[in-house]
Amino acid sequence: MEKILSVIVPVYNVERFLPRCLDSLLRQGMQSGEWEVICVDDGSTDGCAAILADYAQRYPDVFRVIRQENQGLGPARNTGMAVAQGEYIGFVDSDDYIIDGAYAYFCQHFLGKKPDVLSYNDKIYIYTDGKTIVDPDAKPDGVITFDGDGAEAYNRLGLPYVWSKIYKRSFLEHYGIKEENTVCQDELFNFEVFRHHPHILIVSSNVSRYEQGNEHSIQKTLNEKRIKAQLDELLFHNAVLMEKYLQESNGEMAAAAWRNLNNFLNIYHKKILRVYLPWKEWRRYKKRLQELPVYTYPDEMNRMARWVTLLKNLSGKVYLVYMVLYLFNRYYFRGNVTNNLRTLASKKNGIV
Repeated sequence: MEKILSVIVPVYNVERFLPRCLDSLLRQGMQSGEWEVICVDDGSTDGCAAILADYAQRYPDVFRVIRQENQGLGPARNTGMAVAQGEYIGFVDSDDYIIDGAYAYFCQHFLGKKPDVLSYNDKIYIYTDGKTIVDPDAKPDGVITFDGDGAEAYNRLGLPYVWSKIYKRSFLEHYGIKEENTVCQDELFNFEVFRHHPHILIVSSNVSRYEQGNEHSIQKTLNEKRIKAQLDELLFHNAVLMEKYLQESNGEMAAAAWRNLNNFLNIYHKKILRVYLPWKEWRRYKKRLQELPVYTYPDEMNRMARWVTLLKNLSGKVYLVYMVLYLFNRYYFRGNVTNNLRTLASKKNGIV
């Protein structure tokens, strides 16, 4: 009998949070044989391998563990998708957890309608000690807020994240959809999904909880070598794909491609102020920036387009402007404002 659901959990150096994540998956109300949890250890160097081996030994009917050399989040998800046996595939980040009974609720109330994609609400952000369940009494609920063409929903709502969706495996396999090994891989993955006009159900459920204290999170990396690689990925890979999609798309997805391109440029400008670029490297990026278009939306998105245009033109002026902004961000904004915000957030959450 085919399993209903495969949940893929990429794992990398999260031993502090991993047991909580895995324990939450054991409380999903799914019956043996209905589902599987595929944990892909992406070359962790801490205690994750031992934790995963323990859970696989104790719960062999639930957990499957695959270990590979470190390749990144996208390839880890691809490894899980390649061996998944469920009719549907979901993704959970290993420093998150899912409230009790969520997947059983989705299967009972929504997956029976056989959508190509089921999308639910954003994560609720928490800051804990890595072990405490903040809301143990939370129960899954929600109603369908959209039932129709995924391209229309994607253009109107964005829907960028992989972890807030459950995908029909046959749909992904039919179109050969896989994760890119790049920054903003979720946006690229979902653009590829929704440009094929899947039938999507969007439900008003909040079932994911995001732990903000993970120093190994992709969102928190301050490694300058990695940030420079991300700058290249944004301008010379992601933007190229969006330009290709613009040539191939029309209607809803053409507008979505423009929005993604603007978003990649916006993220680029946020990241460039976190690294020192010698003049020759800056000139290379400057040349590439001038080649990329910025789309001005005929609606409320004009604000973002104006902001991206301003940054694009500013960063294309003189190297001195970049250096002044970089030094301000590094030695004042990041050092003072950011630390003050973190302190306030910690006090609000009772951490200090």
